[in-house]
Amino acid sequence: MAWRITNILALVRGGGTITTLCNTERLFGMKYGLFILALLLTVPGIIKKVEAQESFADAFWQYRASTGFDASSGYYGGKESTSVLYVPATFQATKGAWTVRSVFSYLEVSGPALLIDGSSTGESLGVRTSGKAKGPGDINFYTTYSLESLYDRGLFIDFTGRAKAPTASFKKGLGTKAWDFAIQMDVAQAVGQFVPFITLGYKFSGDPTGFSLRNVLYGNAGLQYTLDNTFTFGAYYDMRQSSIRGAVKPQEGTAYINLRLNDDWSLLAYGVKGFSNNSPTAGGGLSLTYKWR
Repeated sequence: MAWRITNILALVRGGGTITTLCNTERLFGMKYGLFILALLLTVPGIIKKVEAQESFADAFWQYRASTGFDASSGYYGGKESTSVLYVPATFQATKGAWTVRSVFSYLEVSGPALLIDGSSTGESLGVRTSGKAKGPGDINFYTTYSLESLYDRGLFIDFTGRAKAPTASFKKGLGTKAWDFAIQMDVAQAVGQFVPFITLGYKFSGDPTGFSLRNVLYGNAGLQYTLDNTFTFGAYYDMRQSSIRGAVKPQEGTAYINLRLNDDWSLLAYGVKGFSNNSPTAGGGLSLTYKWR
């Protein structure tokens, strides 16, 4: 089904895409995955048209590929600024109610790498604590099930499981070298051209060498507006527990605009503002998506 929640909310960070030692929470899901917004969801007449095509579309695999960048900078409770450039490559396949997605990435980090929720322990672990590093990031795998029976009510509910493979370098401060897992539920309700949405998830943190991370709850709430067949606007507020017990909760606000270039291509631009000492001061990025069948 082309207009499932995972596409609407693919930008939301609260569920997470990657975990970096410079800030384990900041990149852990850009929404989760980062990534792409569904188009034409609330345009008048589109829902009936899509419903008529549902049985036909569900018989075939539908694919999406996207790439772009996410850049951010902040102190995260520390004394030195940490800047992160994240370049993802996302591949997604959908058939019926099921969607599978994999996210590969490249990272460049400048500043204290082993800065986890404001605590730096890199020297004791033999990991760099300053300077620059770059390399492959962690690989994330997602499986999503959508409740298609609710679509005719304009209600969209998705259940997602995520596994993070620890492929990023620990010594460079690009990853924890520990597996992470997460479960997540996304809910959205179409109300005319508006789509309010909410996400609630739980991350099972891995067990990195030399330090301990706790499991965390995360979530976000936002509102999307479809102007026409070309432009979609939205904003959401993201909050989650800190991986370090007692540390400040990361909180961020994101505003975005999605441009539908044609039936196959779309471009997403967004900006991020941090609202806690454990969030980036500012950030933003672009994502280009191509879909085919």
